[in-house]
Order: sequence, then structure tokens, then C-alpha cells
Amino acid sequence: MDTIRDFDKIVPNKRIAKLAGKEFDVSLISTRMALEQSEFRDNVLKMGEKEALHKAIGIVAKICGKPIESGNFFKRLFSRPISEKWLVDNTNYEQLIAFIDFVLEPLTGKAIDEKKK
Repeated sequence: MDTIRDFDKIVPNKRIAKLAGKEFDVSLISTRMALEQSEFRDNVLKMGEKEALHKAIGIVAKICGKPIESGNFFKRLFSRPISEKWLVDNTNYEQLIAFIDFVLEPLTGKAIDEKKK
């Protein structure tokens, strides 16, 4: 008897992060990014605070990728992924840390307190 399992049906809940007027679909985190985050967690204690924060911001920027663009086809086509620089320039520290926590929540298991929203 054949056994067939359709792993394409395993779809996480939709998770949209809004920041600085842009929306990011952070529902799916690639295995590559999960491995990068895992390596980061293994080495974070060996890093300085500044280096660790920059690395975390870089990982989150890669996970976010391009903002969700509605409307004009060309605007969607030519929109660029956000960068670490964009995140630093467009947030205050409290926003940035909360954003990082939300994006990485599926990997860290750290649920954000709903009251803080």
C-alpha cells in the first residue's frame, strides 16, 4: 500500500508586521533563515552587544524581505527588500526590539504580550 503525505498543506498562520508605514508578511521563515538564527543564538554570548544587535537586525531584515505593496504593478515589481540600515533609520529602539521579537517569535517561541500592542 502506498503512503502519500502532502506537506504543501502545512501552512503557518498569517503573520503581518507593520512598521514605518510598510507591511511585511513574516508568516514563512525559510529553513536557511532558521539555521542562520540558530547559529546566531549559539554564538551570541561570544559577541559584543553591538555586534549581536546588528546581527539580529540583519536576520530580521532578510526574513522580512520586500514590503507588501498594493496597487501599481511596477511599484510591486521594483520594490526593494528592506535592509538593516532601513530598520535602524526608521525605528526607535523600543519599536525595533518589539519588531525583532515578533518576527523571530516562531523560532524563539517567545510570544508577545497582547496587552503591549
